[in-house]
Amino acid sequence: MDINELYFSDNEENNPQPRVYRPRVNFDERFISDFQFREKFRLRRAEAEFIVEKIGQNLINSEKNMALTPRQQLLVALHWLGCGSPYHCVADMHGIGKSTVCRIVRRVVDSTIEIMFQDIVHWPDNTDDIAQEFLRIGGFPSVAGCVDGTLIKIDSPNINEEQFVDRHGNHSLNCMNVCDRFDGGWRPFADAVILGDSGYPLKSWLMTPMLDATNDIAEIRYNRCHKGTRRIVECAIGIVKERFPCLNMMRLQPVMAAKVVMACMTFHNIASRDDFEYILPNELPPIDRNPDLQLPYEPSGVARQQQLVNYFRY
Repeated sequence: MDINELYFSDNEENNPQPRVYRPRVNFDERFISDFQFREKFRLRRAEAEFIVEKIGQNLINSEKNMALTPRQQLLVALHWLGCGSPYHCVADMHGIGKSTVCRIVRRVVDSTIEIMFQDIVHWPDNTDDIAQEFLRIGGFPSVAGCVDGTLIKIDSPNINEEQFVDRHGNHSLNCMNVCDRFDGGWRPFADAVILGDSGYPLKSWLMTPMLDATNDIAEIRYNRCHKGTRRIVECAIGIVKERFPCLNMMRLQPVMAAKVVMACMTFHNIASRDDFEYILPNELPPIDRNPDLQLPYEPSGVARQQQLVNYFRY
């Protein structure tokens, strides 16, 4: 007989062993400081309480013995999001089963998207100060927001695998912060624009760097302030990936991976009220350009870009 072969005696099949529950650990917060709580679960205590209040009803599971409370389930999910470890590692950290961690993560992620995502990840209700704040940070006028993308590695998908191969040859999701309502004519305020890098097309509402900028001082100032303002979104992406390292590599299929991204963005917005620090560069950074890439542009975009260049001329 192969020594690796598993077998059960009739006695074991007819008389299964009683289920053994391991001691639940790492849930007692009396013995950890506020710093340790935030380091482990990526949110402050009050923020975790806020989330439990919102989605806790969806996490109640009173039909099972030794069921985890909604708060415990949230902490397990946050711990997994915040360390990026395999399910079995987080399971051992809390004295629960690997499959339990998997179910908890899915339950918390689905509940967060269903109940909180639309209320937390949206355009600010008060847009009166947006342009002034962007102008203060980077010196670029009429800015309502910035757009950028990031690649999040995932497992090889079971369906349409080739569609998820990125430029580096890895399987990934290409996640972007995009406001598609602008194409429909909506603006948070008059003449509002979004800043994007040279990978985006030039439109009347989407301003990109001037790739053929001359020695004109206005064009140089335009590019410098464009970069200094747009780097805000690059910093934000870096912060959210630092807060939730699971986003660096997720061994999940695309649909679930996309849901995890949405949940992380929701938690990030709750936690990042005062975490941002913007730095205006002193020198004009280089602009990447692919000479073979000809992006579409709108004539109205060229006209609007020229208006903004003239803003820097005086």
